Amino acid sequence: MKYTIAEHMRDILIENNTNTVWYGCLDEIHECAVRSGMYDRVRGKFGSHPLNINSKVLSALSRSDLFEEYRIKHIGRPARSFKLIEEHETETVSKLAHNKGEQNE
Repeated sequence: MKYTIAEHMRDILIENNTNTVWYGCLDEIHECAVRSGMYDRVRGKFGSHPLNINSKVLSALSRSDLFEEYRIKHIGRPARSFKLIEEHETETVSKLAHNKGEQNE
């Protein structure tokens, strides 16, 4: 089953016991890009520059119904931030717990 960028980010946030990501969460954004194979697909004038990767991941989250977008104030100006919608968080936590149970058997 092929996951979307937003589904990868949802899993990463749940694994890290958090429900928000913003432009400054470089580790989470990088991990999401790696899991989704984004570094292999990014093309264009600037290639896979980290700022382009960040922008593409956050743009994918803004188009997803898994996340709610809002702005936070960072160094005096607004920064994009995303919060995992609670119903999707609960659904995935139960799936992860079920999968761990199968691995332990």
